[in-house]
Amino acid sequence: MQIKQTAALLALLGFVATSAFAQDAGTLKKIKDTGVISLGHRESSIPFSYYDDKQNVIGYSQDYAMKIVEAVKQKLNMPNLKVKLVPVTSQNRIPLVQNGTVDIECGSTTNNIERQQQAAFTNTIFVIGTRLMTKKDSG
Repeated sequence: MQIKQTAALLALLGFVATSAFAQDAGTLKKIKDTGVISLGHRESSIPFSYYDDKQNVIGYSQDYAMKIVEAVKQKLNMPNLKVKLVPVTSQNRIPLVQNGTVDIECGSTTNNIERQQQAAFTNTIFVIGTRLMTKKDSG
């Protein structure tokens, strides 16, 4: 549990440190003016974001997104900020962030140089590596 709390705090600090908070004329102003924060989420990206049996959005990334929502509520002094959940796909998630349909997308989007030219990224919340595996005695 301590690791989850520490990870959540690091994610929040990363979000707070991003340019979104520095630019009051950008996303935060839009959120404040509309009273709504729009979260992009994947519908079946287990364990990051997916629907449970009651059609609620759950998962590792969704938990992080809701921590970010709490930080935004505090930053803007808006305890009644509404959350709009917007389903996204791997094809439309970046365009929807770019055009403002979603304010943030917290998911399994790989942070690479090409995507950094299209959207801003906070601190990494998940790291994965791929390796080949063979039999130990295969030589």
